Amino acid sequence: MKIINRFVVVICVVVMAAASNLVAASCSQSDAKGTWRVNGMLWDRDGIDETESITCKLKVGSSGGISSSKSSCNVYRGGNVNVTGGNILIASNCTVTGKLKTSQGTVKIRSGQMDRSKDSVTMLGVDTALDYFEFYLDAIRQ
Repeated sequence: MKIINRFVVVICVVVMAAASNLVAASCSQSDAKGTWRVNGMLWDRDGIDETESITCKLKVGSSGGISSSKSSCNVYRGGNVNVTGGNILIASNCTVTGKLKTSQGTVKIRSGQMDRSKDSVTMLGVDTALDYFEFYLDAIRQ
């Protein structure tokens, strides 16, 4: 039940953040370019495994590709995770989708929103192989 309550709170925060940033928002794919510090959490929707924190440093090119050689992640109990690629796609209305590929699997970004400053992105994702693992990620441009 605690996981469901956390999930509802996360959804409410994402909806409020997205709604407050939609006014006059206009983005392009090149807005993805830069180094991003990502903090978030992953959890088992079925409640079997415990919630984990995750941190990443992602180097993203202007076309949205994630550099495997300049990016890395760390899962609290799982240690370092190699980033093997992926992409971040930004639509003109500042919605964000894409994939983060790691040595431990792929996270599909289902829903995301870049803020008006273009220096922050909030995202929800899911593990593509184990779809009961869900992710909440906040990215801040460095």
